[in-house]
Amino acid sequence: MDGIDFQDMKFFSILLLFVSSAVADMVKEVPAGQRGDLAGGQTVVKSTDVAGVPWPQLSLYRVVNAPPDLVADLFTDYDAAPAYTPNLLGAKVIATNPDGTKDVRYTVKVPILQKINYTVRNTYANSGQTRSVSWKLLQSPLAKQSDGSLRIEPYDGDRTLLCYTNLCVPVTNLVAGLKNQALVEAKNTVLALATEAERRANKPN
Repeated sequence: MDGIDFQDMKFFSILLLFVSSAVADMVKEVPAGQRGDLAGGQTVVKSTDVAGVPWPQLSLYRVVNAPPDLVADLFTDYDAAPAYTPNLLGAKVIATNPDGTKDVRYTVKVPILQKINYTVRNTYANSGQTRSVSWKLLQSPLAKQSDGSLRIEPYDGDRTLLCYTNLCVPVTNLVAGLKNQALVEAKNTVLALATEAERRANKPN
């Protein structure tokens, strides 16, 4: 081809291989037998038992039909979150810390108690093509600990691979009995994030 010699083609091949490898990093976390389900639009769930913790650590993967930049915007759009997140009544940044972390107070609807408030510290990071927000629980009436993250990477063109991970330690064994409900809530949260991102991606300019 005019203007492109063998060395150019070799360089572009190496570059393409590097980019493809970087994009696929998070996909490798998904069990090989479930990657077809992931590509087909299903949410793939990994559940990992943790010693001394009554609830397992949950990791949920889903492909979102929206570009990573748009999905990343949801990380900090707290005002809009109650409009699309099930059982979320409010989300408010109560402190922005010198290191860039943010303390966010959430108000959620819960059975029996009607609603509760809990506060987390969110940390934002970029590593290669992976963007993430991770959180640590600061205060909650129902949990002693809740650590998790939301990570995104480019996937197959202009789409995004999302991974939502959380490990929660409830305050009492009574609450621990609701671990199946916790999985349902995690699935609903991931679906809500994906649906909102896709709605924004398809919104007319």
